[in-house]
Amino acid sequence: MGALATRPLAVRLGLLAGMATGFAPAALATDIATGSAPGQEEAEQLHAGREDDGRSFVVLPIPQSSPTLGNGAVLAAVLYYQPEGSARPWMTGGGALWTDNGSRGAALFQKAYLGGDRWRVTAIAADAELHLKFYGIGEGAAERGRFIRIEQSPTFYRFDALRKVAPSQYLGLRLQKVDVTTRVPLDAPAFPDLDIPSPQLDVALAGPGLLYEYDTRDSETGPSQGTYFNAHAQWYVSGWGSDREYANVTAALNHYSTWGPKGVLALRAYACSAGDNAPFFDLCLFGSQADLRGYEGGQYRDSTLVAVQGEYRWQFARRWGAVAFAGVGDVAPSFGDYRVDDLLPSAGVGLRFKASTAYDVNVRVDYARGKDGDAVYFSIGEAF
Repeated sequence: MGALATRPLAVRLGLLAGMATGFAPAALATDIATGSAPGQEEAEQLHAGREDDGRSFVVLPIPQSSPTLGNGAVLAAVLYYQPEGSARPWMTGGGALWTDNGSRGAALFQKAYLGGDRWRVTAIAADAELHLKFYGIGEGAAERGRFIRIEQSPTFYRFDALRKVAPSQYLGLRLQKVDVTTRVPLDAPAFPDLDIPSPQLDVALAGPGLLYEYDTRDSETGPSQGTYFNAHAQWYVSGWGSDREYANVTAALNHYSTWGPKGVLALRAYACSAGDNAPFFDLCLFGSQADLRGYEGGQYRDSTLVAVQGEYRWQFARRWGAVAFAGVGDVAPSFGDYRVDDLLPSAGVGLRFKASTAYDVNVRVDYARGKDGDAVYFSIGEAF
């Protein structure tokens, strides 16, 4: 994506892998391969229509231009393939980032469907040196527009394993470890809330997470019908080697329906809550995971976040499509603090090119306008 900053900084690293597939790590999608369940028909169509070796390799150099990271590029590469018996395509890939402000990063990921899609397994590893902006915490700090430049060196590991527990439903565990070193300027910040506490400058986070998914989509890479809901609770505990103890919770609901012979309406709602002891970089960040486009990721951050959006996708040619999208959202100290007058709007348009017809994978470019600015996004796969 053109805007790299995501909700927690750990996800910002995982996005290097996620941008290669079009899904964000906090919402790694994953169904059932018996009877006429979603995924089996898709698998039969793919086996009938794909290349003889069953592999589709997509490589994309993605221009990077954002107020946070400067100008540069992300090289994303994904191999889509379908081992015998898999209801949905496996994915192996990674990404590398470099920009003119000195930011560098790399990530690798693997996603697999095992036992006829009874198990869904994802692994991600990433490392980076990022030069970012810190505006403070809260909507008031974001709208003030004052920031300090910080350098962060995070290393990130994640392993997810989910098992089918009921038709279209999955329950699983996540193991996650994040090490983050933050460096701040020597000169005093312009405002007291820009002063990052010393205990948050060198932090190790580790612990287990609980995952739940409900998935009736007809396709993961290019859905046109169905619903996908995922919820994630992550605990960081000292017994696992974590320097801080707290919990973060996220939930996302996507729904897809066909509108006419060549149109799809995609709807999304997302919510995030960060624990009281969460470090500044693991708060809920607006403008992440495409929630919402048109904002500098990380400028708006707080203990909670809500966002809703809709997108109309029109396939006007065999390989070409166009989209229009709009939404609103905000951050706040708690879910009881939201006000309709304070909601942040987002709207935009985009163009799609089908890079893999066998696996229905699009390359996208989106232009989005937010409250005070705009942004351009490049990626493999849809925003959600």
